[in-house]
Amino acid sequence: MKNLVLLKIGGSICTEKGKNKFRVREKAVARIAREITDARKEKEFRLLVVNGAGPFGHTNVTEYDIDNGLRNEKDYEGFAKTVNDCSYLNWKVSDIMRKEGILSLPFPSSSVVIQGKRKISTFFTDSLKALWNSNWSIVPVMNGTMVADTEMKGSVVSGDAVLEHIAARFSPDFMIFVTDVDGIFTGDPKKNRRARLIERISKDGYGDIKKHISGSSNVDVTGGMLGKVEKMLELKTRTIIINGNAPGRVRKALLGETVRGTVLGK
Repeated sequence: MKNLVLLKIGGSICTEKGKNKFRVREKAVARIAREITDARKEKEFRLLVVNGAGPFGHTNVTEYDIDNGLRNEKDYEGFAKTVNDCSYLNWKVSDIMRKEGILSLPFPSSSVVIQGKRKISTFFTDSLKALWNSNWSIVPVMNGTMVADTEMKGSVVSGDAVLEHIAARFSPDFMIFVTDVDGIFTGDPKKNRRARLIERISKDGYGDIKKHISGSSNVDVTGGMLGKVEKMLELKTRTIIINGNAPGRVRKALLGETVRGTVLGK
């Protein structure tokens, strides 16, 4: 789809993931929303946002031990709590954006996605097309959450998997991943000051740097940074990973300007 950008606001940005608290980082989300608004004043583009789940998803899944499917009444209780908590976060992110002047609509993945053994098997996207055909400036806000699973009864769908599917279906111009670090490093930048930013990662050269990339140090049932890179390299869509805590970078990335980060792909 022409002039479509996909934007992932990671759980480390929209929640207190590092502190493992069920709390929305409202000021951070509001600032990113203002940067979206500023970018759209300079350039017209369709936008789909996906928010990560943070503790609202990962902690619930871990505590209820439901990453391997639903087996009993307690599992279904955890499934319901996780979906409800993730839907609250999704609504909150959308509402904050709306208050900053964006036509944002919560579009919870649990309502439109079905999986089979943790893989998306059905994704109802017609409503997305209908929304954009109605008004190109509408911004659907999807999320990482738990969904129905034909084999496991219920399973986690990551925000990254949602983006991967949307990218394959709609062929966006590019994707932006907003995290709490500048991009992919040769080590953990939060622990190693000598860690060097890797400015570009191609599919051909990935094997040489894979050993430097670690999973998330926080509670994360979806594979952390390593899983993110591997999935995105399979797509042909240009992707950039940037630091959402650095003011102005989201706006620049949306406008296609050069910004500190890691570009995935050619």
